[in-house]
Amino acid sequence: MKRVFGVMVVLLLAVSFLAACGPGAPAEFTLSGVTVSPSPATVDDTVTISATVKNVGEQSGDCDVGLTIGDYTDSKSVSALAGGASSSVSFSYAATTAGSYTAELSTPDDSATKSFTVKEEGVDGNGDGDGAIPTQSVGDTWVYDCSYTGGRIELHTCELTVTVVGEEPVGDEDCYKSAGVFEPSATREAADMPLTLNIETADIWTSKDHLVYLKLSSAITELPGLPSTVTWALTGDYGWPFAEGQTWSGSVRVVAGVLDEITDLEFEILGVETLTVPAGTFDCYHMVAYEPAKPGTYVNEYWINTDDASVVKEIERSLWKGEEIRELSSYSVAP
Repeated sequence: MKRVFGVMVVLLLAVSFLAACGPGAPAEFTLSGVTVSPSPATVDDTVTISATVKNVGEQSGDCDVGLTIGDYTDSKSVSALAGGASSSVSFSYAATTAGSYTAELSTPDDSATKSFTVKEEGVDGNGDGDGAIPTQSVGDTWVYDCSYTGGRIELHTCELTVTVVGEEPVGDEDCYKSAGVFEPSATREAADMPLTLNIETADIWTSKDHLVYLKLSSAITELPGLPSTVTWALTGDYGWPFAEGQTWSGSVRVVAGVLDEITDLEFEILGVETLTVPAGTFDCYHMVAYEPAKPGTYVNEYWINTDDASVVKEIERSLWKGEEIRELSSYSVAP
């Protein structure tokens, strides 16, 4: 009798456990971390498109991950992925024609895209012959994910879209002019006072011959009709072509309302680094700027694409009380 009673108790406990736990939420598959390599690619390269698939449900399940690039399609199967687990998936794509492409990845529950460029053999990816100065064209666009922390601002995120709109000189140097728009406006705290500012736009002038910033103009909500400006005066062997160990000197002038301040800076190319950002993986020159008396303290850092000299990542520590990080999330080249 005791044995039968014991068996019944065990069975009742098992049933109660299963009833309490239930079958769990059905399998659901999301996509993240999409990368394209190499970027940019060259005609006849094999391009690898990779992503992370995660089962955000509780039940184990299978799913097909689809890839679409124009008229090209492919798919990969992910089997028996446990609830909460992740798996990587990769596709190979034969790049046979130069141009701009968008890789579209999908599961039954989610989708993600990543843009990439395929260049001609022996061309810098921007229409120039190998070794020539990279060029920009009206309509070229870069989109950056921006994050800022500092002072009373714990974290502020926004998106910056920068588009080439024409050419305009700064002093004696011909420059590309790009119009930048923050969405939503970028919230920053002034460096020398407890003042919160909101930046709507950030127009940029880039030297055509040296491919470095020469001027920045921002429209600040709290300074209507009076944009703040940052101008760089550079001397020495500066800018393109970049090389590891290359250094030059300069100064940066910041004007914003009653503020008018000039700071001497040194610039250095630390080397070439492979960097992964939301837009993909790039080989970049790592350029730093610092005050002469503080060579180990970088006020600015830039990671510049070795192929077309576009800025892939930037860390700004000099203009505001805190630190601003911009990472390239997507880009497009004008036809």
